[in-house]
Amino acid sequence: MAFLTKYGSFWGTLPVTTGRYFWVAPSNSYTVEGKAYESSDDNDGLSPERAVRTVNRAIALADANVGDVIILMPGSHSVSATVAITKAGLTFTGIPGNNQLENAHGPAGKRMKTQITSTATAGIIFTVSATDTEIAHIHFAPPAAGGRGISLAPLSGAANRAYVHDCTFHLIATASVTTYGITVPAGVTADLLEDVLVSRCYFLSGTAAASGANGPGVNVLGTAHGLTIEQSTFQLKGTAAWAAAILSSNAGTLGVMARDCDFITPTSATTVMTVGINTTGQTVDGSFQVLRCYFPVGSDGIASTATADAILAESYTAGTTGGVLLSNA
Repeated sequence: MAFLTKYGSFWGTLPVTTGRYFWVAPSNSYTVEGKAYESSDDNDGLSPERAVRTVNRAIALADANVGDVIILMPGSHSVSATVAITKAGLTFTGIPGNNQLENAHGPAGKRMKTQITSTATAGIIFTVSATDTEIAHIHFAPPAAGGRGISLAPLSGAANRAYVHDCTFHLIATASVTTYGITVPAGVTADLLEDVLVSRCYFLSGTAAASGANGPGVNVLGTAHGLTIEQSTFQLKGTAAWAAAILSSNAGTLGVMARDCDFITPTSATTVMTVGINTTGQTVDGSFQVLRCYFPVGSDGIASTATADAILAESYTAGTTGGVLLSNA
């Protein structure tokens, strides 16, 4: 078959790899180039017309650390239990949308062609407990209270070097402060997560229909070293305040950076992002660096245990008469 060439140079938009591509359908029946096919976990998943039905089956078929790519086909995927990513070196991707604009803060499209949610109460969609995992071009809709889009396990560095990019996270299924986009859960004292990159992602909290407060877009509860959040957008909608768009609260966390990120709220005096980045709990001087970030009217921008814990450069809060440069003074 033509492998979706009507979409353009389709294979050229997928990650270049020496591994295999595994295709996952969003439903039992699906359509490719106007032809209907049936997905099944008995399929080999190696081409679009032989897609498997579940992400878990694709993981079982893939090999670790050889460049295998798991493609979630366009449509709405749903899982009844968390997808446990336990094999190292796998890439998970939806179908890429528009070309990424140079220096854009967030993905090119705010709605991916591939969406995924969970039907489980307080469900986690993806739990990463394997190194060198890449996740891209997927729209995550965490379920009700306690839901997570992606959980990066800090246990013994299991999720080290994770790379999450060009994804969207809508924290709007239920108004709950325990719903997060990406989280590093708390582990035992000796455990830490290293060298994680979150790039060009979009986090949305609250709508008019679900106007209560949500939890952070990125919530670092465990110990992280070398976590970077870059070129991403955090947007608040609705009528309730957002306590913190990014929260990093572990005393052992070091070398965390947010750079070139935008924080946006509606034009309402009662709807505020209370704090853009809250590092209260980190206790090491310079352990969180904020570079070239922009915060909205009414936001404190940064909150920290002590002034020197968060280092600022070229970051501003908006104002009706112009921006105000943030500093450590």
